[in-house]
Amino acid sequence: MNDNAINYRASRPLLDGAALDTAIDEARAALLRAPGGGEPSQLTEARALLATLLDRRVALAAARLDDRDAVAIAAARADRDEAIGVTGALLYWLPAGDAAWPEVALTLGRLSYDRYTDPWSGAAPPDPDDLDAACDLLLRGARYADADERTTLYLFLALRDRQHLMACPSDARALMTWGERLMRFPDAGGLGQSGLHHMLELELLNRAEVPAGSWSTWDVRPARLAATLV
Repeated sequence: MNDNAINYRASRPLLDGAALDTAIDEARAALLRAPGGGEPSQLTEARALLATLLDRRVALAAARLDDRDAVAIAAARADRDEAIGVTGALLYWLPAGDAAWPEVALTLGRLSYDRYTDPWSGAAPPDPDDLDAACDLLLRGARYADADERTTLYLFLALRDRQHLMACPSDARALMTWGERLMRFPDAGGLGQSGLHHMLELELLNRAEVPAGSWSTWDVRPARLAATLV
């Protein structure tokens, strides 16, 4: 695959409204027209474009949705599910060592965590498989890419949630590491320095005193917080 096939950061579309809707429809059509068999670059590029456009529309919806608008919520969930499917297929077929792999993994991890923590009314019960995918993909992607504030926020929250479910020592250590990294950003991912400091203190107390499966008093949902960092 050529070096220009995927560049999530440099060429991420900034379309909105009707222009974004049209671009998504065109990207879906292009994906259907792309040749199969052997995964040529044309198919990879079509997946990359559609995944990026859907990711943008989901992020915009998360920042703007009225929780009472059931139709808009259903559309946003459908976009998110489609984005997860397309991005997952893209990640699966990327060659080992491809320069785009970390960014695609981070995108899929973030989308998976958004589905796990779905903040809108009528959400299905959270699926632990989404949480596992989020933690594992975000950790692997961050290993090979500089983690920005948004990625660091997602990692901290996803690791916190899995630690509360499973009480895994490696997650507990990683949680504190990523929490400390999040503290380096002035606004701490939208949590605020004092808020994040309090959360870290609670996590230390939970590790010492609270049984596995307990829930912290800080039930923070990332979608709207992280949308401000797009």
